[in-house]
Amino acid sequence: MQLVGQAVAHKVFGQGVITDYSGNVVTVSFPQGDKKFIYPDAFANFLMLKNQSVQNEINAICNRRLK
Repeated sequence: MQLVGQAVAHKVFGQGVITDYSGNVVTVSFPQGDKKFIYPDAFANFLMLKNQSVQNEINAICNRRLK
C-alpha cells in the first residue's frame, strides 16, 4: 500500500500530505509544519485518508490488531 503522497485530514492540524512512511511512523506535512504519527494507530484516532479505499485497508489492519 502506497502511503507517501496520500492526502489526509487531522482534527486539529487540518489538511496534510503524507511525506514519509518508515517502520511504524508516518510523517505528515501540514501548513504549520511536519508532524509524526504512529502507524496504524493514528488512523484509528487522529488521521483520515482522503482515499477511502486505502483508509478501509488501514481500518481492517487496526481491527485485526484489536482482536
